[in-house]
Amino acid sequence: MWIDLKIIAISSSYSSYSTSVFQVTLKRKLRLSDSEEHRMILTQNMTFRRNLETPKKRTFKQQQHLVGQTRYTETRYLPINAEARMVGAVRFATSVGAPINTLLTVNAAHLQRIGSNSIFDIGHLWDGHQDFIELLRKWLTHRNIVWASIWAREYTGGKNEHHGEHWHIALHLPPRHQDALAAQIATWTDEAIGPHDGKKKCIARSLTGAWYLNRRKENAGEYLGKATPKTRLRYGKRISNDLRTTRHYGGEGPIEGKRFGISRPIGDMAQRRHGWQ
Repeated sequence: MWIDLKIIAISSSYSSYSTSVFQVTLKRKLRLSDSEEHRMILTQNMTFRRNLETPKKRTFKQQQHLVGQTRYTETRYLPINAEARMVGAVRFATSVGAPINTLLTVNAAHLQRIGSNSIFDIGHLWDGHQDFIELLRKWLTHRNIVWASIWAREYTGGKNEHHGEHWHIALHLPPRHQDALAAQIATWTDEAIGPHDGKKKCIARSLTGAWYLNRRKENAGEYLGKATPKTRLRYGKRISNDLRTTRHYGGEGPIEGKRFGISRPIGDMAQRRHGWQ
């Protein structure tokens, strides 16, 4: 088959980035060859021009904008059912013989500001939190302790030295492991154990108060759920959130990443398997 072919020939000098373009029209019989040393791009009624421009570099402002973008969604409150779920998980943990009786508070933003080692050097506190939870889970399960835990990430405003993000982690911990866990937390946070504060509930605290380990008799879900919204939307109207029953307040503020969690052994699926839900 004979066809008209238009070929764009490009003559360029890479040193000067100059380009000469001329068009050649010829008639030839098209043959397909499986072994060609050089490929030619042929087209009918189309022309191609080679772009010899160098790739554009991002400006400094564009780079700044990209660096400033967060990887995680920011929220100011817990989900509307967070408190109810955590309260239920604590009750379920008691029913399976793993009562949540210990509360650990870690002032994560403060530790990051003062240059604490380990997980707080990662950068983003949600990444650090995930690593910290995994360390804690492995520490407990290695000692054959059921990983029954709930946690919440909260925000404290103001100008005090502990402002910013802090973590509450409530867990099941047999009393004989309290001192060992306190020593381990001191290592993880690079914050040595300080003097006892004299309160009956205190197990241990750091020198600067950056972390605090205490006994917890009440349902920890109520305390960790205090950032649950007081109201919710229903058919476009704002009404009282009847899922919120806690008497505690606070913890609201900007948090990037997941805001609360329940460990699998006492989570929704585990509760359903036991006919709890």
